[in-house]
Amino acid sequence: MKPTLDVAIVGASAAGIGLGLMLQAIGVERFALLERHEVGASFRRWPRETRFITPSFYGNPFGLPDLNAVSPASSPAITCGSEHPSGEAYARYLELLAQTHELPLITGCAVRTMTPLPGGGFEIVTDQGTGTASHVVWATGEYQFPDLAPFPGAELCRHYAQVESWRAFAGEERSVIGGYESGVDAAIQLVRQGCRVRLLARRSTWDADGPLDPSLSLSPYTRERLEQALESGRLEVVFGADVIAVEKEEGRHLIRAADGRAWLTDRAPVLATGFLGGGGARQIEALFDWNEAGMPLLSEHDESTRTPGLFLAGPQVRHDARIFCFIYKFRQRFSLIGATLAERLGLQPSIPSDQAWWMFESVDPACCANDCDC
Repeated sequence: MKPTLDVAIVGASAAGIGLGLMLQAIGVERFALLERHEVGASFRRWPRETRFITPSFYGNPFGLPDLNAVSPASSPAITCGSEHPSGEAYARYLELLAQTHELPLITGCAVRTMTPLPGGGFEIVTDQGTGTASHVVWATGEYQFPDLAPFPGAELCRHYAQVESWRAFAGEERSVIGGYESGVDAAIQLVRQGCRVRLLARRSTWDADGPLDPSLSLSPYTRERLEQALESGRLEVVFGADVIAVEKEEGRHLIRAADGRAWLTDRAPVLATGFLGGGGARQIEALFDWNEAGMPLLSEHDESTRTPGLFLAGPQVRHDARIFCFIYKFRQRFSLIGATLAERLGLQPSIPSDQAWWMFESVDPACCANDCDC
């Protein structure tokens, strides 16, 4: 890595590439993206059949950027040729952006340690050398950090994030633990492979109280596919199943729920209970304050409340009850980070017309009450 940077972005997936394009547009010269694998690594690890639940559509000429875009002038719908891109296709979209804009990207560059310096800034030790940065944007996402131990015996299960393709399960009987997006998607994909599936959902419904928010209730895309899976007759949904343990019993798997119910299955259950709270921020846990819900505390500009100069970007960003876990949500935070960095670096950015970042106008968490549609 370069010995001295104004800004280091750690991670080169949707948040990292999006912020890199913003820094380039506002005139930051000494910055780099440090990626331990390749561009879009998290998306490349999705199961082959997984698709975006938010639709992509090209509405840019009318001031309506693609919901899955990370730059206002681009559209995954055009690049991927799909309304619901696969993870691999979306990673290629991100890679194309990085190449087209010649972002200062360093792949195969894992950050081993990051230490705040007494006078400000950070020393960063990587696989490719040691350097310093005045500011750091941590954009490592969450998909590569699955929660593998939500209850005793979880190691006997196969986590959603460990599945390369659902075709490997064809024709089997399976139980899926977890009733939100990944759990329902797993059940749908298994049914499509000819499996008989039992879906164990903790909640008694998929409907959330208050306004419809796909961070809290099933997306329309998933609901539509779920109805088709139910019509197959191969999907059983068990609501109110709070799984507390999985045990091995005479070669079979016994799934236990808090209310005393239990289910036996011949195959390892699919674990779809989500990812570690805070995602990749757990890698530098000591540099953040954490709330009771296990999420990192951030300022109004998404800066660590404990470590000045350290910003968080991506799906792990939370502000009280406001969840920014979709691309069209967390990209709205880019301008807040960009404006803060520009001010601290003494820049007066002039944004080119093809990088009209006002189209991703930032959302103030304070205005996002439950009765407000921002």
